[in-house]
Formats: sequence, structure tokens, C-alpha cells
Amino acid sequence: MGNLPNVRLEAIIATANKTVSGNVAVPQGVHLLVVNRRGSLIVRPPAPGRTIVMPPRSIAFVRAGARLGVQAARGEHEINLLSWASALTPLLDHWINQRAAQRGQASLNRNVGAKPFDPNFTSAVERFLVARNATPDVAEPMLLSVAYEVATRLLSGGDEMELASLPVDLPETVRELTQEVKRSPAKPWPLKDAADFAGYSPFHFSRVFKQMVSYGFHEYVDRCRTQMAVEMLCESDQPIDVVASTCGFGTTQGLRESIKEYLGLVPSELRTAASESDSWRS
Repeated sequence: MGNLPNVRLEAIIATANKTVSGNVAVPQGVHLLVVNRRGSLIVRPPAPGRTIVMPPRSIAFVRAGARLGVQAARGEHEINLLSWASALTPLLDHWINQRAAQRGQASLNRNVGAKPFDPNFTSAVERFLVARNATPDVAEPMLLSVAYEVATRLLSGGDEMELASLPVDLPETVRELTQEVKRSPAKPWPLKDAADFAGYSPFHFSRVFKQMVSYGFHEYVDRCRTQMAVEMLCESDQPIDVVASTCGFGTTQGLRESIKEYLGLVPSELRTAASESDSWRS
């Protein structure tokens, strides 16, 4: 697309043969929107911020002046970056500052927010992708409208490392089942028990679940277990074998293979990302 006078739009397409770590400093007076389409990123905001894992199809907003430790997993990466002068979005800055004042604690004044595209940001990302190919006079207001929507929604909630995203229109019994799996992913979850819970025969349940979610029930359980394991690895010092057992993996190798499949990382690399950035976070 043509040059944009007030915003900067960049694309990063790369292949990492090994994990790559570094620090990123966002300039004062500049906000940043990160659309992570392929590849996994681990982001460590300054203390007391918690580790943020961005799997493929996730989006983040980074406030002006933020300093971050970032680790890119091995594999293919495709990232779109939108940056703009904070003066262009005065209402957004006012909202951020007012929210921080209402919370009354500097530790709650978040610099980074991240969540998966699906299901809540799918339409915003689609508008973002359309705007990239629009003429400059149309592109800028479209991109900034996405920035307003995404930034406020991201900073209003917690950061979710969602490997098991679901459609919003699941039947009630299937939705209750998926919520129960997320609460207790370490349980065995045989297909027959899941089908009984949802009120289907095993054969029909297996077919319907894949049609609705786009992957099978056993993969959904594995994704929930992996998500729980990643959170434990990033936020606790529990041994890897304990994490594997707690999350329902039969062996540490099973845990390793699942994390590598979904994130392009292994458990030790998640721990390394935390330790490498601790030196500047504190």
C-alpha cells in the first residue's frame, strides 16, 4: 500500500531455525499494535508484569514507552505491526490514564495486553487486514478505529494464552462440556464419557465436535492440558515432571511434544525466557 502520513505499518516475515531472544523498547509518544499471524512469541513486561505467551493468531497492544523482553519460537513467523503517535488517539490516552488513576496502583497500570483473535477479535483483525490494502485516505481512519477497539478491550481484561479457542455459538451441552474440560484437563476424558456428558452417541459426538470446533475432541483436551502446562511453566518453579503429571500428560516427553507442536518451543525454553529477562525486569 502507499505511504501513510500519520501511521506506520510494517510486516515481518521470517523463519527462525532456533529460538531468538531480545529486548524491545517502544519509543515514548508512540503506541504499538501487534498482529501475530504465524509463530509464537513470549513477552515479558517489566516487573511486576506477568509472562505473556502469544501463540499464532493472537493480537497485542503495547503502550508508548514500554520495555519488553521478547522470545520468538523456532519456525515460520508472520507479524504485522501498526505504530502511531499517541497524540493521534487522545481519547484512548485519556481512557488509559483515567483507568490507571481509578485503580490507584502503579502496578495495575498495564503497559501490554494480549489475547487470541478467536472468537472476540476476529472481526477487528479482518478490518485491519482489509485496511492494509485500502487507499491511504481510507486506511488510516480504519486502522485507528481498530486500534481504539483492540486497545481498550485488551487492557480491560486479563491476558489469555488461548490454545483451545472455541466458537461462541456452541450448543449449551457442548459448551458446558468444554468448560468442564478447561477446569479439569488432567482427567482422562474418554470419548464415551464426553459424549454422554453432551448427550450424543460417541460416533455422532466425535463428528459433530470436529465440525463445530474445526478439530477433534481429543485434540481439544490436549490443547487445554498444554495451555495449563504453559501457564505453570511460566509462573511457577514446579519441576517439569510435576507439571506434566499435574496437567494430565503421561510423561514429560508427552508434555514436551505438545508444547513444541503448538508453540514451537520446549518446556526448558519457556523457563529460559523468564530467567533471561529477569535481569532487566526488576
